[in-house]
Amino acid sequence: MNNSKFLKIVIVLLLLINLSTISFMWFNKPPKRDAVRDFLAKELQFTAKQREQFAALKKAHRTEIEALKESNKENHDAYFDLLKNPNVDSVTVSKAAHDIILIKEKEELSTFYHFQKVRALCDEKQKQKFDEIIKDAARMMAPPREGQGPPPRREGEDGPPPPRP
Repeated sequence: MNNSKFLKIVIVLLLLINLSTISFMWFNKPPKRDAVRDFLAKELQFTAKQREQFAALKKAHRTEIEALKESNKENHDAYFDLLKNPNVDSVTVSKAAHDIILIKEKEELSTFYHFQKVRALCDEKQKQKFDEIIKDAARMMAPPREGQGPPPRREGEDGPPPPRP
């Protein structure tokens, strides 16, 4: 009988832990990109006309970024397909890596020019506010950094081989 009471307590504790974990995750989820864009419109107190123009800019930017992300995916696929060829030369690998970097550059430039156009929508007072909040808004839109990349090296492990000249 004592054993069953113990199991009931453990089950209740596990339920409480699960509920608190789910609650924590629910209330601390990162903002969505649309929420960030809405944040800009709200903080800058856009007029109805500015909101319309802003919506058109968002749509055009989203379309451009989606196309670039598709190109990025295709370039990454081609890059890793090079692994199938045991005799691939370093020039071909470097070119494939460079093609990926060019897409990332286009994404960054697209985002910069998008925000430049958003700033151009603003009156002088809104431009001052824009200049104050743009770095925070851009950080909110960026993908999370934590947990990305390769796992840390362990003590005594060798890293990848150095690149060939």
